[in-house]
Amino acid sequence: MELWAIGAESTIFRTEQWGLPIILKWRPEKPYLLKEIDELLRRTRTSRECRMLTYARALGIPTPTVHWTDLASYTIAMDFIEGQQLKQLANKVASPKLHELCYEFGRSIALMHRGNIVHGDPTTSNVLVDNKSRLWMVDFGLAEWNATVEMKGVDLHLIRRALETTHWDQQEDMLRGALEGYVSLLGRDAEPVLSRMEAIRERGRYH
Repeated sequence: MELWAIGAESTIFRTEQWGLPIILKWRPEKPYLLKEIDELLRRTRTSRECRMLTYARALGIPTPTVHWTDLASYTIAMDFIEGQQLKQLANKVASPKLHELCYEFGRSIALMHRGNIVHGDPTTSNVLVDNKSRLWMVDFGLAEWNATVEMKGVDLHLIRRALETTHWDQQEDMLRGALEGYVSLLGRDAEPVLSRMEAIRERGRYH
């Protein structure tokens, strides 16, 4: 196995199975948490991510195919997607291309919301762009079912905050592209969520 990435919640390895490249996503122990709480969180998030990846894929959102899950070791095996994070590409592509990618990002979020789920961590780090410029959504460990308008508004607010902190010099164009993609799919149904996104932002100004 090849160590591929280390994140706050998980460690990613690249390996092979059946002659094909796959990713193993493993949630390691957090020694600062009580053992029972740590095990519950790792098991719950691993199980949730497996189910959410599969459900999102059924909604038409490109996600890696899950091959197997081992809850005892808190591990998911899934397709390896050859590509880069949208976060990495943002400063490498021309403005029209970046707008197109953000448009597709927003459209993917809209597909989730139409299916009444939220991603929970919709940052440009969790969007992969493959060699054919196709977007893939990953990292569904914080995703949730039965999404309310408030939950959907939080999803959009998190996108805005991520763009402000990570892509401060491109945030306006990127947010415009993402919201255009969102509205293109949902039409007038997007209005309550967009209004809630603004309300959540205003709340934050007073805390």
